[in-house]
Amino acid sequence: MRFAIAGNDATAFDVLRELAGSSAHSLVRCALSGQLAAAVSQASIPVFLAATVEDALLAGDVDIVIVAIDDLDESLRIVRAASQADRHVIVIPPALCSPAYSFELHLILDESQCGIMPLLPRTAITELPLAAVDLGLDELTTRQLSLELSLTATSPLELRATVIRGLDYLSAAGFKFTQVTALESNAPDGSLISRLITLSAATTAEKPLPPGTLTIKPSGKPSTAAERESVLQISLNGGGVRTVTIAETANVVDRIVTVCQSREICGKWMDAFSVTMELAEAVSKSLRRRRTVDVHFDSGSEKGVFKSQMTALGCGVLTFMMLGMVAYLIVAQLVPLPDNVLHILRILWITPLVLFLIAQVLLPLARDRGNRE
Repeated sequence: MRFAIAGNDATAFDVLRELAGSSAHSLVRCALSGQLAAAVSQASIPVFLAATVEDALLAGDVDIVIVAIDDLDESLRIVRAASQADRHVIVIPPALCSPAYSFELHLILDESQCGIMPLLPRTAITELPLAAVDLGLDELTTRQLSLELSLTATSPLELRATVIRGLDYLSAAGFKFTQVTALESNAPDGSLISRLITLSAATTAEKPLPPGTLTIKPSGKPSTAAERESVLQISLNGGGVRTVTIAETANVVDRIVTVCQSREICGKWMDAFSVTMELAEAVSKSLRRRRTVDVHFDSGSEKGVFKSQMTALGCGVLTFMMLGMVAYLIVAQLVPLPDNVLHILRILWITPLVLFLIAQVLLPLARDRGNRE
């Protein structure tokens, strides 16, 4: 496969380096800036630079596009442009992305004929099969999940990135957690001592789920490559413990090629991305409210968007009908108009309602992502 990379996010550096050293795939175009360009220059990796992002992504010899742009709106714009040009797209989510960002990616995938895959941290889980989005653990034999991550820098952006990374690792178990509890311990000077996040299911859930715990602590010193490798511990009901290694640097090119061949698998990765974003949003709410909060998942379906748009349009049509009727009666009473003009005014008044009712027949055409599963 022939790849192109565009962006300024340094988190794409490992993927770029893997592509540059691959014998089975080639990196044919790059449009780099910011921290990503600096990292590539410092590592002296030879790349072919394009004049603009569009030149890199829309070239005829490109099969798969990797978008690593930290600006949310620009990232979505480039993803949409590459998708409309019939390119497979790999998205490295911006650091400040939200559930709304994942929802927009859902919509772009629905409109596309090619695959779109968000590159999630779980690709670093060594036991995750190439064509799978989760480990598919059995909730009946699993007692608890636990993960501890170290934090090299305590900036809010770095902390958020670590939280999202840990949540994605826990979500890779395949369980649908519906409640989040986040507790934070701080020193007298306000610096972070530790953050404990517990994922669980509501007590009223149909099937009980084993809880997952994520502990984040500042390391306080530079760590070696071996120390940066994390381990997901899976406690079993029989008393044993299974460990799943999380590599410091993931090898993702083969997985990218596998996922892009199937829109169904792309949809599963999109759903996994949305779940991780919803969990991250719930963590923020739990910290603000200092209590356990429920996770509200958004299916991200076009059907839901269609219903929302029709509701808004319906309110507008009703308002127009009421105000239009009053305006018509006043004009007809005070201004002597020919009958033809009055007929035309009546047609103009009723036309929005007729168009709105006709639009309702489009509802069966709205595609629901949930039906794919």
